Amino acid sequence: MKPITVTSVEDVIKNIRTYQKAIEQREIQTRVARVWSWYAFKDEQSQTWKFAPSKFIGYRDAGTKRYLAESGKGGEFDGRVTERVLSEWFMLPEHGLKLERELTEGLRTFLAAFTKAPSARARINVLKADVSAPSRSPVKVADLLNRITSDPAICGGRPCIKGTRMRVADIVEAIAHGASQQELLADFDYLAEEDIAAALLYAARATEHRVVRTA
Repeated sequence: MKPITVTSVEDVIKNIRTYQKAIEQREIQTRVARVWSWYAFKDEQSQTWKFAPSKFIGYRDAGTKRYLAESGKGGEFDGRVTERVLSEWFMLPEHGLKLERELTEGLRTFLAAFTKAPSARARINVLKADVSAPSRSPVKVADLLNRITSDPAICGGRPCIKGTRMRVADIVEAIAHGASQQELLADFDYLAEEDIAAALLYAARATEHRVVRTA
């Protein structure tokens, strides 16, 4: 029978609680390093974060056996499907905020109990209600553009994100082909949100040069 995705946040919370017990099994523990997309909610009683991967919680009554059978290569559990479904109730906290650091430390502590560690690319989504809208300070254009550098010894002098070999053109082209900011941050963990904003700003300004026509 084809797997059925969850239809409510209550289903998701139930599955996260199930995973908290399932991870005691060694077979589940071996999958931890391959999980990039974690989801969490804060338990009201213990006031601690509870974590689980998207493929485990994105399907109704997935259970341990079916997760092990279907979440690997060639299995019917599709992370792209669960990510899309779960985005109705969950979101990533803003990069660099206290909440993100709290979640990261919570996940490490949770997995350390099983002598495991999260992937370096791991991202943790939380319920939208748990993400308080931060008060943003105005973005300084100069600070963003300062993230871009041109060095003849790096990528032939083409504009790059400072301290990397990631070209402005690479970021703009990836976004033009449909890549999201979240996907770029997951694929290139040395990038920050400000780097992507800087690349787009630089590219936009590059198109504003006046064209002078001569007779």
